[in-house]
Amino acid sequence: MKNLKDVELFVFDLDGTVYIGDEEIEGSFAAINELRKRGKRICFFTNNSSRMHTDYIARLNKLGLRTYSDEIYTSGQVTCEYILDNYRGARVYLLGNDRLKSEFELYGIEVVDEAPDICVIGFDTSLSYDRLYKFCSYVNEGLPYIATHPDYFCPAPGCPMPDVGAMIEAVRLTVGKTPDMIMGKPHKTAGQRLAKKYNLPARKIAMVGDRLYTDVAFGKNCGFVSILVLSGETTADMLPTSKVKPDYVLDKVKDILPLLD
Repeated sequence: MKNLKDVELFVFDLDGTVYIGDEEIEGSFAAINELRKRGKRICFFTNNSSRMHTDYIARLNKLGLRTYSDEIYTSGQVTCEYILDNYRGARVYLLGNDRLKSEFELYGIEVVDEAPDICVIGFDTSLSYDRLYKFCSYVNEGLPYIATHPDYFCPAPGCPMPDVGAMIEAVRLTVGKTPDMIMGKPHKTAGQRLAKKYNLPARKIAMVGDRLYTDVAFGKNCGFVSILVLSGETTADMLPTSKVKPDYVLDKVKDILPLLD
């Protein structure tokens, strides 16, 4: 069992972990503030690339949890940083809404409709058939192809929303190609960038989330302490048959605190 007392950075998923919809999960805000008081660093990391990192700061502050710019990290930001490191100056054809486009532009990345150098697929809540077809045509030509994250769906009231993973399957079934790189949880690229961003070894980082196949798998893949909370998607009944085994299983975020005493 990895020792939670060695952890200096707690990385939290958002929906299903810290809040659900517009409601705080009982005790999560107070617990996060207490972790700060104890000298622990905090990062909120989401795969959802349909919003800018500034949108999440505003959302958390509105819900009542004071949040700072260096405490938010999104799969969209990871993608931008990867492009700057590996394809600096490249022109990008982006399947993404205006907020993701704004994130790319904030990083100084040129987003174009014609003659791109690389293709990026994000959580495009404004997706049109024409743009999806055009994306397929560029991928089919052999351009480098990056996805912000692999989630098949995004939780939503009534019915889940098709997410990037569903669009990846559409491209695969159309032109027989899959992304050259996937940035978000559970893939290692984001974990490596987190460790670099906060200048910490993996053993001093904990990933806290409600999904086994993204949050917990991300923690395991990156060598972080993995903490599953049963406040969102995963139930206790799912654990015995899961191939992904968390280091800790807790009911809620607030249950981290007694383990640090």
